[in-house]
Amino acid sequence: MVKQAKFFEENDKCPTCDQEIDRKLKEYHLGKCKTKAGTIANALDMHKVQSESLNEVIEGLHKQQDHIRNWQSKVDANNQEIMQINRQIDNLNDEISRIDNESGDLSEANSALEELREKKEELQETKYKLAEQNSYNQVYAELLKDTGIKTKIIKQYLPVINQLTNKYLQILDFFVHFDLDESFQETIRSRHRDAFSYDSFSEGEKQRIDLSLLFTWRQIAKMKNSVATNLLILDETFDSSLDEEGIENLMKIISTLGEDTNVFVISHKSELEDAQFHRKIEFVKEKNFSKIKS
Repeated sequence: MVKQAKFFEENDKCPTCDQEIDRKLKEYHLGKCKTKAGTIANALDMHKVQSESLNEVIEGLHKQQDHIRNWQSKVDANNQEIMQINRQIDNLNDEISRIDNESGDLSEANSALEELREKKEELQETKYKLAEQNSYNQVYAELLKDTGIKTKIIKQYLPVINQLTNKYLQILDFFVHFDLDESFQETIRSRHRDAFSYDSFSEGEKQRIDLSLLFTWRQIAKMKNSVATNLLILDETFDSSLDEEGIENLMKIISTLGEDTNVFVISHKSELEDAQFHRKIEFVKEKNFSKIKS
């Protein structure tokens, strides 16, 4: 594709037949190359965003595993200390029994016995505290497991994610059923319930899936009130693999965002209707610089 674009940029005549290359033909092929380049760049950007999101999820899971290992180490250490205290208590009980059975100076024996009893009570109190801390540690470790609170949070949002994604797919006239499981593995089924992989779809169909997921994650973030924003920028989204019907359906989604959302659409398509937007800002290239057209 780069060689083809370079050929039309650098040649005005065909090197084989020495005929003049028509200007419109050159512009057509150059435009076609730029459109393909834009599509590839958009796909790379989308995969980069998805890769970064997955890396963040993996990093979070590694941190949780480290937490679990730390708590498990504390649990093991507490168990060892409890066993040691139990042995000391047994030894003290044996010592108390021995002193009780011995004859001799009762006052001295009673004094030693009282000291041992006090020491036993101190060790018993320490044992109770360690046992309580051990119970807490076991609860923490259970919460941080894959089957703990993390799974409950994912289960809470999965139905909403799947519902929103399928809603946007329907608006975009892509009648498939999209489903994410707890491991974030997708299952895509057709009307006849045949399962498909993401890579088996055309570029236009992939674009519809990507846009549905984009609007879904934006809505989830807004629901959590953590990354709610009133700004949406679509950079050459209309110039990629969407056909005329897909563009019309995408405009339907944009119209549902509300008046408090500022949408900026960056596009090279001159056929986009001005009536679809409140305002149009046109840029032109003059002497290799872009400027707003007056």
